[in-house]
Amino acid sequence: MPLVLVEGATVQCTHQGRLTLMAGDPGSPSRAGGRPRRQEGGLAFGSAATPVPGMVSPCTATTPGGPQPCVIAPATPDGWSRKLTVGGAPVLLATASGVTASGQGPGRWTVADPGQTVLETR
Repeated sequence: MPLVLVEGATVQCTHQGRLTLMAGDPGSPSRAGGRPRRQEGGLAFGSAATPVPGMVSPCTATTPGGPQPCVIAPATPDGWSRKLTVGGAPVLLATASGVTASGQGPGRWTVADPGQTVLETR
């Protein structure tokens, strides 16, 4: 099975934005490398003018009116675990990717680093 995205994982967008995942699922009975796993869900990249928590580098997507960084659409089914869930929802895997929306139109996001090294279940 591919690695699971955990707190500290990094995702990137087409426009050079990089975001470190900051919050996991602290109520989960399973943890990866001692850190909470990430559940599937949307995220937003920040811009230089409007940084967001966990921003490593800003998304450079703009409109004539100014920055409009990428917003992540839900992950593709290939990026969801079919076996491992948290609260009935699948966790994201290192294979996750998907479409983004920004001021420059659709783009893509991918996983740069899943953050997981060890999976522990209880």
